Amino acid sequence: MSMFSIDPSNLSLSLTLGLTLGLVGCQSLPKQPHLPESQALSARVDALYQPKSSQDNETSITSNIDLVAAVSEQNDIHPELSGYHPIVTGANAFASRSILTDMATRNIDAQYYIWHNDQAGQLLLRDLWKAAERGVLVRLLLDDFNNNATFDQHLLRFASHPNIAVRIINPLMHRKFQTLNYVTGLPRINRRMHNKSMTFDKQITIIGGRNIGDEYLSNDKNSQFADLDVLLIGRVVADIDNSFTSYWSSPLSFDIETLVTADDSAPSDFLSALDKLGLDDKKSESDLTIYKTAIEDSTIDSDLINKRVPFRWTDMQFLSDDVGKLTKAVPADTNLVHQLRTLLGTPTKQLTIISSYFVPTKDGVNTLVKLSEAGVDIKILTNSFDATDVTAVHSGYSQWRPSLLSAGVKIYELKSTASEEQRENKLWKARSQSSTSLHAKTFAVDDHQVFIGSYNVDPRSANINTEMGVIINDDELARQLHGALGDDLLSKAYEVKLLDNGNLQWQTMENGKKVVYDSEPRVDVSDHVWLTIMSWLPIDWLL
Repeated sequence: MSMFSIDPSNLSLSLTLGLTLGLVGCQSLPKQPHLPESQALSARVDALYQPKSSQDNETSITSNIDLVAAVSEQNDIHPELSGYHPIVTGANAFASRSILTDMATRNIDAQYYIWHNDQAGQLLLRDLWKAAERGVLVRLLLDDFNNNATFDQHLLRFASHPNIAVRIINPLMHRKFQTLNYVTGLPRINRRMHNKSMTFDKQITIIGGRNIGDEYLSNDKNSQFADLDVLLIGRVVADIDNSFTSYWSSPLSFDIETLVTADDSAPSDFLSALDKLGLDDKKSESDLTIYKTAIEDSTIDSDLINKRVPFRWTDMQFLSDDVGKLTKAVPADTNLVHQLRTLLGTPTKQLTIISSYFVPTKDGVNTLVKLSEAGVDIKILTNSFDATDVTAVHSGYSQWRPSLLSAGVKIYELKSTASEEQRENKLWKARSQSSTSLHAKTFAVDDHQVFIGSYNVDPRSANINTEMGVIINDDELARQLHGALGDDLLSKAYEVKLLDNGNLQWQTMENGKKVVYDSEPRVDVSDHVWLTIMSWLPIDWLL
C-alpha cells in the first residue's frame, strides 16, 4: 500500500483530527477582555468611596447605617487590628452570605472557584440581583473550570442588569464543546483561580474553604463538605479588597459578554430562568425549606447592628497569590506558600494540619519527619479513602503514611458518615445517608498562629493554582485547633496506627465501642490495585 493512500479504517480519525484542527484555528480569546460598561461600573464603585462633602457624607452615612455604621464603630475602637468570627456549619455559611447581601447598600465583590448552578447558587444569585435592584453595585469574578454552557446563559442574563458585572478568569476558549480545550490549551487551563471571598460594602468579608453550591452549604442529599469559613472585619478587609481588585482588573479576567452569545431559544428574563427555585414543584419547595430555615434561624443581621457578634480582635496578615501566577509571570518566591514559610517560620512545639487534599510529597514528608524527630507534636486530619472526592489525591497521600507514622506523626482520617449537624437537625432526617467529606483548609503553628483560607497542603495549591487566606495570631484559636484532633474525634474519624510488623491499623469508635480495622476501611481489592498503580505514576505535582 502506498504511504499516500488512505486506509478507510482511519478515515473517521482523519476527519475528527481535521475538524479539531479547524476549530483550533478559528478559536481564540477576545482581544479586549473588559467592555466599557463593566469598566464604567468599576469606576462607579470607586466613586462610592471617594471623599465627599460633609452634606453628601451625612447622606451616605444615613443610607448605610445598617451595615457600615455597625462595623465601622467597632473598627474605630480597634484601628490597627482585625476581628474574626468562625463560620463552622454550612447552614450558617449560607445564611451569612444571604443576609449580608441583603444588608449591603454600596457594593458587593465576590470571587469564587466554583459557583454551582444548583439551588444554593441560584438563591445567592437571586439575592445579588435583588441587591442590584436596590442600587447596590455587584461584581462577580469566577474561575471557568466548573462552568458549562447552561450556566453561561444564566450568567449572561445576570450580567444584563446595569448594576451587575460578571467576569470569567482564565476562560476556556471552547464554550459548548469543552473537551476541545484539553486539546487546544491544556497547559494554560491547568492553572486555576482557587480563591474564595465575598466582601460587602468594603466593611466585612467572608473567606475560607467553601465554594458556592448545595454540597458546600448543607443541602445535598448525596454528599456534604465539612468546611470552615471566617467572617472578617477591620484592617484586613482592605487587603482582601485590594486583592480582589487586582484579579478583577487583570487582562486574564474577561467580561462574560465577550465570551458568550445569548441563546435565542433560552429565556431572556433572569429571574424566570432560575429553574432550581420553582415553587410549583413540591420537591423543590421542600429542599428550599432548608435554606429558608437557615436564614430564619440566623441572627447575624441584628447581632451586627447591636454589636453582639463575638468578634475576637487580633493582629492578622492577609496572604494571596499574585494573579500573575496563572501565567507564570511572577517569580515562584512570591507564591503564597513562600509567604507562609516566611511569616510562620519553623514550628518548635506543635503543628496541626487540617487539609482535605493532603499531598505532602517526598520533600514535605522529610520536613515533617525532621520536625517530629526534633520534638514537635504533629497531628494531621485529612479524608479517608471513602470520604475523599478525588481518588488520585488519596494515592498521593496514602503512600507516605508509614514514613510519617514511624516518625511519631499522628494521622486522623475523616469517615464518610453523616455529620452531627445533619443527625441532630430534624430537617436532615431524610438525608442521614449522605456522606461527609472534609473540605477545610486550616492549620495551627505552635501556640499562637492559625491559617484559614483556600490553600490545601498539596503541590497544586503551592505551585499551580492561585490561593488566598489569613494568618490569625490568637493563642485561643490555636489552642482550640490543636485540641480538636484527639480521642474525641474518633467517633467521626479513624486514627491510623503503625504496628510493629509494619502494617497499618485503623482505630475508631462505633456505637460507643472501640473498633479496629486491620485493613483500610471500605477499600476493596480493585481500589487497592488502582491506588497502588496511581502511586507509581509521577503525578504528585498535578495533585
